[in-house]
Amino acid sequence: MEANYYAKSADESGNKTTNQEHLKSVAELAMRFGEALSMPRLAWTAGILHDFGKYSEAFQSVLNGTATNIDHAICSAAFLYGANMTSKHQNYCLVAAVTAAHHSTLRAFDSMVPELREICLGKGSGICASGKRSALLGPAEYSAAQRAFASDFPDFKFPKLEQLADATVDERMLRARMLLSCLVDADYTVSSGHVDAESENLEPEQLLRGLYNHMRTLRENSDSDKTLNSMRDEVFRQCGDAGEMAPGLFTLTAPTGIGKTMALLHFALRHCAAYGKRRIILVLPFLTLTEQSQREYGKLVPHILADHSQSRLSEEERELANRWDAPFIITTSVRFFESLFAARPKDCRKLHSIAQSVVVFDEAQSLPTDLAAATMRSAAALCREYGCTMVFSTATQPDFGSLPELPDWQPREILRGGRELYAVLRRTRVRWKLDRPMPLQDIAAEMSAHNSACAIVNLRRHAVNLFEALKESCPEGEENSLFFLTTDLCPAHRSEVIDTIKSRLSDRIPCRVVATQCIEAGVDLDFEDMYRALAPLESIIQAAGRCNRNGTLPGGGTVLVFIPEDKHEIYPSKAYRNAAETVKLMCASSNLDIHDPETIAEYYRRLFRSAKDKTALTAAIASEDYESVDREYRLIEKQGVRIVVPYDQALYRKIRLSATKEGVTPELIRQAAPITVSSFNEELVRQHCEQIPCRKRHPDAQTESDFYILSTGHEGQYLQDMGLQLSVPDTDDDIFFA
Repeated sequence: MEANYYAKSADESGNKTTNQEHLKSVAELAMRFGEALSMPRLAWTAGILHDFGKYSEAFQSVLNGTATNIDHAICSAAFLYGANMTSKHQNYCLVAAVTAAHHSTLRAFDSMVPELREICLGKGSGICASGKRSALLGPAEYSAAQRAFASDFPDFKFPKLEQLADATVDERMLRARMLLSCLVDADYTVSSGHVDAESENLEPEQLLRGLYNHMRTLRENSDSDKTLNSMRDEVFRQCGDAGEMAPGLFTLTAPTGIGKTMALLHFALRHCAAYGKRRIILVLPFLTLTEQSQREYGKLVPHILADHSQSRLSEEERELANRWDAPFIITTSVRFFESLFAARPKDCRKLHSIAQSVVVFDEAQSLPTDLAAATMRSAAALCREYGCTMVFSTATQPDFGSLPELPDWQPREILRGGRELYAVLRRTRVRWKLDRPMPLQDIAAEMSAHNSACAIVNLRRHAVNLFEALKESCPEGEENSLFFLTTDLCPAHRSEVIDTIKSRLSDRIPCRVVATQCIEAGVDLDFEDMYRALAPLESIIQAAGRCNRNGTLPGGGTVLVFIPEDKHEIYPSKAYRNAAETVKLMCASSNLDIHDPETIAEYYRRLFRSAKDKTALTAAIASEDYESVDREYRLIEKQGVRIVVPYDQALYRKIRLSATKEGVTPELIRQAAPITVSSFNEELVRQHCEQIPCRKRHPDAQTESDFYILSTGHEGQYLQDMGLQLSVPDTDDDIFFA
């Protein structure tokens, strides 16, 4: 009688899952996931073989609690190598690499060969690259495992795998991540018992009816200029018509305030209806945009899954977010694009869900220039190999085709006559004050003289100093007209401030706002006068889009671009400085017109001429080094830590109690999201905050976390008008994006 081999330890009821049951279930589910990628047999093979190493006494000892540090994942790769399948079909090398990585990190198969040879032959210590001992070592153990596997699967034959097209190294790496995604998602889903969970389906026709009703209501109640409304209607119509075009790569280039939010939804729904796409994924660069977009689209789409660092998700929703198993997803560019370059199973898990989807990347100009080429190659591969349609939307469309690394970049532009829109929609006059730096006190004095004005600066320190100066120059009796809007405010606080600002602007009540970049993209506000610290051209145009947005001012709104007076660095990064200085040079040589598409094109030509691909990333891709690619592809170099703040006192007390008892848990993260602020100054965080430890699952588990809460007695560091203020305003060591 053959011994039973188990996949995992007994559950609370004492039931054990055999390896046979587990492999069969994972293979079937992985195959289902692989169908959308046109590689179902590859996914099935990875699923049926991924736990081959569990046919070993060593791994069964782990389940019994008598052994530790055993690597079973490497064994399937070694089995394929030893069975000589990898030499018969190149795609078996892909299966081998993926199965080896389902609990660790992806590696190129060629780099694994010496290790696999030693494991198969039983030479050496048997210690793997993971630092653990291989569950199977040498011919005798592999033969025994093969017999046990054959007993469970007597009809098993190595299948003829899909013949995949020749691929560049970028495409090969993305292919491996996609296959790993199928395997990992199937493995995790089967293990968690969620296989039978029913997914929501996208109903594009029904959603379109709701969208059309919504647009009629908007127009009936609009107080915008008639010409502007007519143009918005035309953009909406053209986007819908373009949705009937064949899937692929698109751009949408249109001025700010033209109604791109709903127009993009129109395109996506029409495209899904025409071509049976599975889901819509909206990718946004800033958390503030995810908040606003969820509110706007939530009026029309009943089931939106928001996946970002401050998502407020239930346990069930969190499971769906891990897999992107929803018809409409809103996520950040960090989550989306870094997943495309990930090496770890958890980060790759959702990737197969991208296939056969409409992906809308709004505010495409936010992509760092040194990552642009690698990112766009992956975007093109998603369209070419995995049935995606991708739309890059912005008022300032970068000409990625001018990058030498992207000679074949040829997206289709959705909007016809977009150039004319820029000419007609000249809602602002720009004053360039770049001959000398301006004291922030002078900006404050000018703002105080206007009924509604907004100043956007590049650094948090400048925002604090300008707001303090504005308090001093504000007309008597109008102190409640001043607002501070940065990511120092927690999401709940920021949303309330934005709602108050909108109400005052609508009622023509005095309103003066000091903000950082968090306000300039997508936030629907309409000021009479705008002040913008010198910045990249796309940021200046976005800021101008918050001025006279509805075109109701007879003479147009005014935008003043200035250089803040400061003895320290005035830009948050080197790349930001280079882009801002490009604007300054263009302004010095000609009358720079932000409403002219040719000006925008020339700006990007200059910027891309001086831009270079990130050297370390390029080298990592060339050498097919997954772990280095994962490390080097970072949209945000510094992640910061999260601090729970007492904006909502009752919720704050509840979170503090939970943190004391349980530490960081998924439920705490969910509950704390509305009152959480990010900070990058670790020294100040340590002075004013206490770390919330991770909940221990094992005695030797890591307890470090990136979650903090204000220390008792330091709650006053969170101010009702300015949010979290941990530093003295004029310190020079507090330079970072807000």
